[in-house]
Amino acid sequence: PLPDPTPPVPAPQPTDTDYDPSNPLIQVVLKYLGLPYVYGSSSDLAVDCSAFVQKIYADLGIKIPRTSHDQWATLTTVQGAMRQGDLVFFSFGGGQVDHVGIYLGRGVFAHANSYGSRVVIESLDSPYYKRVYRGAKRVETASIANPNP
Repeated sequence: PLPDPTPPVPAPQPTDTDYDPSNPLIQVVLKYLGLPYVYGSSSDLAVDCSAFVQKIYADLGIKIPRTSHDQWATLTTVQGAMRQGDLVFFSFGGGQVDHVGIYLGRGVFAHANSYGSRVVIESLDSPYYKRVYRGAKRVETASIANPNP
């Protein structure tokens, strides 16, 4: 097999100070839990991973690109600790980024999961997600992504 052209990067370590349940972003994410996953969909009845994060930010009045590739290419790379609302990116195929979720704090993220066929919350610390993790990007909206800088 060919070597992976993009080696995995270590997922950031969670802290107890990166979670604020009163953050409006958390409330918006919770209303989408369980929404069905359908590749390419961005409707109110089903979403894919990038449409899910786009909808979350749209509900908060913020525009971000539609696809995970464009989100990865245009958003700011996280330097240091992640914050609630940062986007976490993965590469399941070993090449370019092909999946995205939203970091919620305490080492967990929400995403539209094709395997589970719905929007779920999972741990970044799972061996699977550690292996396919590629990095985090920040939506430059400090008042929403991190209300308590």
